[in-house]
Amino acid sequence: MRVGMVVFANKWTGAGAVAELTCRALHSVGVDAQLLFVGGRNLERRLDGHGWATPGLVKERGPTHIRSNLQAVISLSRACDIVICHLPHDHLLCVAAKVHRHALLVRSFRNPRHIRRDPYHRFLNRRLVGALCAYSALSDDLHRVVPSLPTAVLPVPLEERFKPADRSAWRNRLGIPPGAPVIGAVGKLAKGRGFRLLLDAASRLEATTHLVLIGHGEFLPQLEKQAHDLGLAGRVHWTGYQDEALPKLFSAMDIVFFTAPGSDWGHRAISEAQGCGRPVVAVAYPGVEDLIKDGMNGMVVNLNPASLADAAKSLISDMESTRRLGRAAADSAAKRRFEPIGEGLALFLDEILGE
Repeated sequence: MRVGMVVFANKWTGAGAVAELTCRALHSVGVDAQLLFVGGRNLERRLDGHGWATPGLVKERGPTHIRSNLQAVISLSRACDIVICHLPHDHLLCVAAKVHRHALLVRSFRNPRHIRRDPYHRFLNRRLVGALCAYSALSDDLHRVVPSLPTAVLPVPLEERFKPADRSAWRNRLGIPPGAPVIGAVGKLAKGRGFRLLLDAASRLEATTHLVLIGHGEFLPQLEKQAHDLGLAGRVHWTGYQDEALPKLFSAMDIVFFTAPGSDWGHRAISEAQGCGRPVVAVAYPGVEDLIKDGMNGMVVNLNPASLADAAKSLISDMESTRRLGRAAADSAAKRRFEPIGEGLALFLDEILGE
């Protein structure tokens, strides 16, 4: 079986990250998987030298670019048994390129806004022979729109590098006292991502508690001002964008907060923190229930500062229970490593081919 992946992305985030990690998961179980993506940004730099990844798509600024992309998709489909598309534009490209003449077409649905009943989406979905959904409830939503379509739930495959690491390295680097409680979060510093609520929650905690925020974005100045106004400036640490250091940063925290989904609703940050043995306090968004069992490997709360603060206080006051939740989180994340995800996906694709 040879699998092709198409993702109209050039950044290692959202669907671009999911497509790459899914390829790696298939490779881990011996499946030949090829990735076709947009060149020119950090996704290309990350995948440079990997023969299975081709930056063969271009940003479309005119008919010439569109024709080039269609030809790239056609070439991929002729060499594959199955083609998986990840974004609405990927889906349109694959249908316009008539991928179904050469390979079976499967769509990865990662965002609830992408499941629609209008004639345009019904037309696109007619060419699908299967679908991958980021979480269980999304699969249920899709079945209400396309009842007979075979689906599988595909969590974001978790890289092996996300595992418990030395907790002191980044604490020392940030100037955090050895015994201080540390909470944190990762994500784009943008409006609506829950960071204002998290700062508000942090202001309700003991003055010994430190907050580590990982990410960059246009909302940073407003957040820095809010932290100053709340009297948090000395115990809020802004690390900027981090990738290689993420496992060590998660390990430096006692509790990781998840306050809003990004463009991909697979909630990758939750799995990565869990892989590092950290309990996650997450707001009850769709899909969170697939990753966190409240009180067993983390906590699920409402989206307000009081709920976030109460969860932090509860866990900080009983660090032994917090460590127990962290160990359970790591155990649950083990099911989302490359090989288990690769095996499940390969089995699903084999079944589609057999049918």
